Amino acid sequence: MAEVKTFVKRWIKPLPKNVINKIAAGEVVERPASVLKELVENAVDAGSDRIEIVIEKSGSTLIRVVDNGCGIDEEQLEIAFSRHATSKITNFSDLDRLSSYGFRGEALPSIASVSRLRMVSRTPDSDAGTEIIIEGGILQSKKPIAAQVGTTIEVEDLFFNTPARRKFLKSQSTETRHLARTATAMAISSYRIGFSATLNGKKIFVLKPDNSLSDRATALLGNDYKFIAVKGQLGPVRLEGAICLPENVRNNRYGQYLFINGRFILSPTILHAWVSGYGELIPRGLFPVGALLLTIDPTQVDVNVHPSKTEVRLAHEREVYDAVKKLIAESLRQDGIIPNLRPIAQQQGISISDSSSNQKDYNSISGIVNNAAATPGLISRLYKTVAIADSNRQVEIDKNTGELITPSNVVEPDFGPASGFRFIGRFDNLYLLIAAGDALFIIDQHTAHERVLYEEMLEKVEKQAVNAQHLLFPVQVELDPEQYAVFEESLELLNGSGFTVSPFGGRMVNIEAVPAIMSKKSPEKMFSKVIDDIMSLRKTGYDIKKAMAQSIACRSAVMAGDFLTEAEAIGLMEQLLKCKDRYSCPHGRPTFLRFSRKDLDRQFGRT
Repeated sequence: MAEVKTFVKRWIKPLPKNVINKIAAGEVVERPASVLKELVENAVDAGSDRIEIVIEKSGSTLIRVVDNGCGIDEEQLEIAFSRHATSKITNFSDLDRLSSYGFRGEALPSIASVSRLRMVSRTPDSDAGTEIIIEGGILQSKKPIAAQVGTTIEVEDLFFNTPARRKFLKSQSTETRHLARTATAMAISSYRIGFSATLNGKKIFVLKPDNSLSDRATALLGNDYKFIAVKGQLGPVRLEGAICLPENVRNNRYGQYLFINGRFILSPTILHAWVSGYGELIPRGLFPVGALLLTIDPTQVDVNVHPSKTEVRLAHEREVYDAVKKLIAESLRQDGIIPNLRPIAQQQGISISDSSSNQKDYNSISGIVNNAAATPGLISRLYKTVAIADSNRQVEIDKNTGELITPSNVVEPDFGPASGFRFIGRFDNLYLLIAAGDALFIIDQHTAHERVLYEEMLEKVEKQAVNAQHLLFPVQVELDPEQYAVFEESLELLNGSGFTVSPFGGRMVNIEAVPAIMSKKSPEKMFSKVIDDIMSLRKTGYDIKKAMAQSIACRSAVMAGDFLTEAEAIGLMEQLLKCKDRYSCPHGRPTFLRFSRKDLDRQFGRT
């Protein structure tokens, strides 16, 4: 006889209000930093020009935010703690043109449902304020109280009634780090508002309203950084930013603060555009420090993706990406970004006087380098071409072989002060020491030569006009499966970049010619290394033509240990200064550093 199944009836019924709020709190209140973010955003929306933050024990004990904004009327206080009650929007179409941080009406009831919350608020037209106390989402008291205009909100014992959530909080140091980052982000985005923040009894910052984003970034992110202002409009984006010099990059993204319409967001796409804007000025795997404030038509931004409001969708993401990248790249082409070797005293955090005069000296040199075409008389005095008997160039780079060449009919010059550049010496057959004016330049001969060759090769690869050197006898090389896949994908480009290569059966490749610039090196080894370079650069999203030019330049440049004559050293420096991106090699390593006389004087206590 067949078994009869029995079913238990499951009744559908509305959840209690306190359960609903606790479920919502799981999305809105991820950690103490989420509470801080919501409270400060409310303070900014209230029109405050001064906000005070106090945090104790990584936010689990107390988070207090005090503002001098418009306050909340006494009869509105209880409504403010109702779900989906807000003053920010009134209908669905308002979501398409949001001008405020808050709009969902979930933050206050969610926070109140998992903490002991006290709020005191007073409006400008009220004689007294009102205090309201809520514990675990249940109203405990509401009464008049003496108060200043504005709102004070205190969140105590966060997650006291949801022990499972409290158990999953990270260590105090981790939660403190998230709180500090959130406070910093809010202070940056609202840089015209005065902020103060106290963490476990210690003031972490006190900020007056700032006139510029760069001032606020310097105050919060460190005086050791020199920030470049970024400002402009391109396509759908109006951009204001403060970004660090290429020498100030970090090995993580914690120094990057990104905002869209004032909202602190996480966008891998835009953060990638930020790094891409630096191009070859920074090595891969390193990230700039600073802040970018993007203003985009609200109708083109969807912020209603997640209750935390840290994710957005962009209607024209590709255009935004291109605009951010281009505006940053243009800002980095201005004067004053020559890599500068900081004195030991600065590295140790010792205050150095006369910084303004040092900056003036620094800018004068960098301005001469960057404005060579505009000030030919000035550059000829400082960076005068080495004098030679027949007035032709003393040292050039052979465009076929990449070698530094000295014409045989030229008399070696006298490297004295009159020549502009003065060769001082070399260290370890890698670093060249050259003086110009009162500045000492330390040049990495490999990265400098690589930069010169790269720009030459990139132009030729684009035109498929790389000079080839045919081998006396063809050679074969066997590639591994991944290398061979890259070879097949890049075959047309390889054959247009100076190589003459073809399949030879299996995973063997036949090499009949190589770029002339690589002709003095083993064709089999060079070809394999070029394939490896293309493979690794493609994985990081690098353009294949740039990868090809970069690999050929790197493999052909003079190496550490190669001896350059004085004339070759001077010639290399002059060729480098003609490059579009003279400050770094294609990998992002500096080509030279600059040490002024004043820097050296400070090292030896001659200030």
